[in-house]
Amino acid sequence: MDISKVSQTEEYIMARHSRMIGKVLDIIEACLPEGNQLDKVKRLINKPMYDFRNEMLKMNECGVPEDYK
Repeated sequence: MDISKVSQTEEYIMARHSRMIGKVLDIIEACLPEGNQLDKVKRLINKPMYDFRNEMLKMNECGVPEDYK
């Protein structure tokens, strides 16, 4: 993504997503002790959350997918 071509809506989606990820990770850190398990859980959660963000950015650009039911 070319940073000079980021729309106001895309910027909003990315900012809200970043705040949401921060809140979720804070909750997880409060619930789990430090260590390997915490790190693994955080990594596992990041992947689907960033996939969702990318899907929202794509939907913003291309519209709702036709195969949506």
